[in-house]
Parts: sequence; structure tokens; C-alpha cells
Amino acid sequence: MAWFTHSSRFTVALALTLGLVANVPAGVQAQLGGSPLSRDIPTEWEFTPPDSQGPAIPGNREGGGTRGPCIANPKPGQVPIALVPESGVGKTIAEYPTLSWYLPKNTAWGVELTVRNGKGKEIYSTKYAFAHYTGQDSQGDDKQYVVGAPGIMSLTLPNLESSVLPPETDQTYKWTLRLICNTQEPSGDVYVDGAFERVEPDPNLVRRIQQATPEQRVAIYASERLWYETLNTLVELRRDRPNDQGLKAAWSQLLRSVELEQIVEEPVAQGGRTNPN
Repeated sequence: MAWFTHSSRFTVALALTLGLVANVPAGVQAQLGGSPLSRDIPTEWEFTPPDSQGPAIPGNREGGGTRGPCIANPKPGQVPIALVPESGVGKTIAEYPTLSWYLPKNTAWGVELTVRNGKGKEIYSTKYAFAHYTGQDSQGDDKQYVVGAPGIMSLTLPNLESSVLPPETDQTYKWTLRLICNTQEPSGDVYVDGAFERVEPDPNLVRRIQQATPEQRVAIYASERLWYETLNTLVELRRDRPNDQGLKAAWSQLLRSVELEQIVEEPVAQGGRTNPN
């Protein structure tokens, strides 16, 4: 299990890490094409923010503008990516949403996550260092690479009495992830953005979710266009059953539905995640 060292007053450990499926071989695609779960994933995710919030919060979901000196292979699909729809905004019914991003192989010190409301006011921020291992770069030199990368990492917003969480319903919140390459030189840091709107679930929907299996929940969340729940439930299933072909097909469809199929599948270690305290 890969753990990360926390550097703020909150105990944050994370590293939900798994192999990603972006390019399924043609022979396997034929076998997986009829996967019921993959058929339940929408082909696109549309989001219209509440009128009170104005236009959708703009975001840069891919860290492609400034690749940073700590990215090992700055190529398409090998940059930090916020896992959000094309609009940058996804819906959630969670009081404390789980935010996820793809992190390529890198040598960064750590990350900083900041969440702001529609008026730009900060409601949560945390910074923490990564755990590292020693590996060799393409030149044969030793480097301190981040444990669990490449892979998906997640952080669940904490339930803290001292904070202004949970987010209000029917409001749009922007989150920014800063990959800190060098604590002494911030100009090389890489930024990605995403956003979420928390919506109030219908009581009937809650009952359906409670009675459903994890696979059925993915389908329910997807039908309701609840992006964060769809993503996180499928990520958990892929972590627990990495060789399940139906889940691979559903994951591939989810990436295609938001035009993130460029994420490269690479062998990575299994990981775990805990929530901030």
C-alpha cells in the first residue's frame, strides 16, 4: 500500500492507484463490446451551472500548458489531469465529495489542493508531501520518483467542525490541484482545475442506491449524470478487481465519454486511500 506523508495540520494520506485502460486491443474489444455496464456509461456529460452562478467556472483539466520540470515523460496522456467532464464541472450528491486526478510518473515534492466557492472564496486547502522511491531515468541517473504514479489519486474533502464544509447544494465549486515540483521554485509547478456542483438527492434515488450492488450503483449514478459518484465507484471497483474485463470496458467508455482516452495504461502498484481527518 502506498502512503503519503502529510505536511499540514490535517492527517491526509492518499494514493488510490490503479492501471488505466485507454487502448483496449481490438480482439478484446470485440469480446467486451456487449458489456452491460459499459453500455450504461453515457457518451457525453453535459452540465449547465445554476443561473445564480453565472457561466461555468473555467478550468484547465490537463497540465499541458506548463509541464513542469518534475514530469518524467511530458507527452500526451502523461501529464497531470483532473478527472472531470469536458466542461470542467461534474455533479455530486456527496456532502464531502471525493476529487480525483491522474498523475503521471514524476519526481514532485507533493501537491496542494484548494477548493473555492463561486465567488472565489477559499473554503478548503491542504498541502502534503509524497512518498518517493529511487529509480533511474532514461539517462541512467538516480531519481526520486513518486510512489503510486502513474495512476489515479483521490482525496475526499474532510468533515471538520472548523471548516465551512460541507459545500452548499446548487452551488458550483472550483478545485485546483498544484503539483509542487520544487518547494523553493514555484515557477515550475503544474496546475490542473476541476469543479463540482453538489445537488440534493431524491429520496427514491437514495433508496435505490442503498439497495444496489456496486455495479448497479455505477449505472444509477451514470443515468443521473452524477459524475463524481460514477467515477469514484468505478475506480473502487477497478482497484478491487483489476482483471475484470467488463469493468475495463466500462472504464474505457468513461474515459472516451469525456475525451480522456489519451490517458496511457501502465502497470502500477495497488494502492489505498484514507480520508482527511
